[in-house]
Amino acid sequence: MNTSPLPGAAELARAVIDDHAHSRWADVSARFDDTMRAGLTEEGLAEAWAYFVGLAGAYEGHGDTDTVRAGDFTITNTPLVFEAGDFVARITFRDDRTIAGLYILNPDVADGAGGPAAS
Repeated sequence: MNTSPLPGAAELARAVIDDHAHSRWADVSARFDDTMRAGLTEEGLAEAWAYFVGLAGAYEGHGDTDTVRAGDFTITNTPLVFEAGDFVARITFRDDRTIAGLYILNPDVADGAGGPAAS
């Protein structure tokens, strides 16, 4: 069983975050696997981001990305800084570099204190 994270996963996660923060919804959704594509449209991405920014304030930047292998997936966690507080972007990638999961989490949830909240 492969235990190494996907090569370049941290850079890939930061590219997805950058696309998200700059409203490049087509670029984000182009990376979705079939399941994500079936469940989340570009319009849905835009609506979720607008809702989140309405709650957390303007996006200000991100920290260093941590990566870990979990079965067939690489999970990335990237600290995000918003005007009203800090959050974590959790992006799960398949080995073909498609996105299998995309979440913006409260840091306490990201550390295992609760369940995920999707963006």
